[in-house]
Amino acid sequence: MLCTSLPFNVAMADPSEVLDDLATAVNDSGQLISDTAEKNITEKVPATPEGMAVAYGSLVIMALVPIFFGSFRSVRYHREQKVSRVLLM
Repeated sequence: MLCTSLPFNVAMADPSEVLDDLATAVNDSGQLISDTAEKNITEKVPATPEGMAVAYGSLVIMALVPIFFGSFRSVRYHREQKVSRVLLM
């Protein structure tokens, strides 16, 4: 097929061939996507010892640091209350 509307002659592909190629490409990419999705959904990544250490270490730090600093604040507050009661009497 020749396209005569352009200032130069261009040979165009047969539309049925283009549609067949497009359908084949879409089917191939769809199969690739479904294979990847099935593999990613069902595959479980094993935990590494380094990752477990980081996870548990951060949990311990996030739990103990507020308790540690909160206890010091509580002790300081009670000392201040004790001193203010003595001064008021």
